[in-house]
Amino acid sequence: MNQQQHRLMQVLQKISVFKGLELEHIQRLLRVGTSQTYGIGEQVYSIGEPSDEMLVLLQGKMVVTSAGGEELGDLGPGMLTGEMGVFTNQPRSANISSVDRSVAVVIARNALLSVLASNQIIHVRILDNIVEIMSERLSATNLQNDKLRKQIMQLEQEDEDDYEQTGGVGGDMASEFDEYSGDEDE
Repeated sequence: MNQQQHRLMQVLQKISVFKGLELEHIQRLLRVGTSQTYGIGEQVYSIGEPSDEMLVLLQGKMVVTSAGGEELGDLGPGMLTGEMGVFTNQPRSANISSVDRSVAVVIARNALLSVLASNQIIHVRILDNIVEIMSERLSATNLQNDKLRKQIMQLEQEDEDDYEQTGGVGGDMASEFDEYSGDEDE
């Protein structure tokens, strides 16, 4: 193993999904992964595509967007994407595109599952790490949902207050409608 490969393995060892793995375990994963380079503006993944690989970003920056183009977040070096779909076999839930020249290690689902099946230590550690990552994401999502729920409740209360202050729909207009007798032709 040359010095550059050793440094790469040390970097990968610090990435959350590989936390707790020995260098030899990382080396096994690297052997089944491929290095990919993405240009500026290149579409990496699209919503609805099969999640048949996960990506670990080593260099550059990628952006995560919704179907409507809304930016949901970004990925920097050391971050990964696609791991949820690899383990759940669900299609991609977001678009990923490169905003800088980016370099990543891509590990295909079948290759990853093969390594996991052949080594119980790697299997347990990666699954433990995935559970931790997903739990953190779920907690963050729950906090965001609570924040949005409070904002909605506040807006609804403001709407109610405005309604009561104006005396209902249109204020005095309601009494005008009470006096309207309908069509005079009847």
